[in-house]
Amino acid sequence: MRRTRSVSLSALVLGAVLGLAAGCEPIDPDSGGNPPPVSNRVCYQHSDCTGNACCGEGTNPTHVQDGPDCSNVRCTNNCPADGLDCGRCVVFCRESRCEAACQG
Repeated sequence: MRRTRSVSLSALVLGAVLGLAAGCEPIDPDSGGNPPPVSNRVCYQHSDCTGNACCGEGTNPTHVQDGPDCSNVRCTNNCPADGLDCGRCVVFCRESRCEAACQG
């Protein structure tokens, strides 16, 4: 029992160290190069915002009321390099407008 607990603790510590060492770079919403929003609707929370296409293929942030209806879309795991939701950008609500903060 004691050996199992120390192995679990060692694995946890190792995972935390590796996770911190391999962490992702910070996203700066003011860094420039961020795609402009395509909607002028007011947002109140982050869930009010989405990409302008389904399945991570959107290239600009927009309000969910102006965004596509993705309820009957089947995604193919094809993710364009400049897509918003494929890990390159984060869509969020800032100062009542939908924006995206993107990494290089």
